[in-house]
Amino acid sequence: MKKNAFQPDILFIRKENMGIVKKGKVYGAPDMIVEILSPGNKKHDLEDKKLVYEQSGVQEYFVISPESKDVVTYYLSDGKFVKQPKQKGKVKSKILKKTFSF
Repeated sequence: MKKNAFQPDILFIRKENMGIVKKGKVYGAPDMIVEILSPGNKKHDLEDKKLVYEQSGVQEYFVISPESKDVVTYYLSDGKFVKQPKQKGKVKSKILKKTFSF
């Protein structure tokens, strides 16, 4: 079994899925992940991590560019991420039923 140990900038786990948290560590896919781009990690976040998060079953994945305030959003549908139109300064979470502006 392949193990991946990424440390997302922000993650959210629904109450009913808290069983994946053991001794302060997450053993499974969080429901939502937010990554903040920094110089040099764009490919890693938009390709490498995205693929692993998709295969692991993360329901929502947001990648935010702090400089441009662009937000790339992916929602999981039938086991595949569906990329949404790019937003500026806005994260819309279906899980939390809330839109966050910045």
